[in-house]
Amino acid sequence: MAIAPVQMRAGVGWQYAFTDMALILFMVSAAALAKAPAAGTSAPPPARPAAPPELADPVGLWRPAPGMPGLAEWLARQPRDARQRLTIVARYAGSDAAPASARAAALLREAGTAAGPVRLVVEPGEADDLAAALTWDAGAVPAPKDIKKP
Repeated sequence: MAIAPVQMRAGVGWQYAFTDMALILFMVSAAALAKAPAAGTSAPPPARPAAPPELADPVGLWRPAPGMPGLAEWLARQPRDARQRLTIVARYAGSDAAPASARAAALLREAGTAAGPVRLVVEPGEADDLAAALTWDAGAVPAPKDIKKP
């Protein structure tokens, strides 16, 4: 009995198609990596600007003036609610915010415990200015932070 010769056909079958696709994918990936920037040269993402605080319309506004009561006395006269927040705004002309920050901190110390939740805002303006406002803020009142005094 004679065995018939088996003919092998080269390049036919799913294995060859799979190999061709893998080789094409490798070549495309290598070409894309060659054009990509080096890992250490990419710039960090730009910093997002700080969002302004969510301020609501003021319920009461206090400004230092001759004959005006101090902030603590003014706060004691205001009807208060736990959902209200005192916002102290200090504006400064020029480029030095330190004096405005000091004025805002001094006003906060003057208010004492009558202030309740407080937000300090120090921002540039046309002239030096100081004001305090009681507001029903749109944002939630954050939990008070434990601030250590020197």
